[in-house]
Amino acid sequence: MKYLSIVKKISVGAALLMVGAAAMAADPAPVDLSPLTNQFTATVITTAVLAVAGVLATIYVVIRGAKIALSMIRGG
Repeated sequence: MKYLSIVKKISVGAALLMVGAAAMAADPAPVDLSPLTNQFTATVITTAVLAVAGVLATIYVVIRGAKIALSMIRGG
């Protein structure tokens, strides 16, 4: 009984692999994304990444400060 379960799982996996391979083989025309990618510059992306990093660092510092303050109040 356990053998049939393993065989079923393998056959389902193989079938999904075949469907995926067939979908990948149907090579459609390449998509031209250059109008979209030309609208962004490295400075805009760098600024956005640094802004997100700054927000995450601020949240970390606030949480860490709150933990320290609470531990001082509790005396632990």
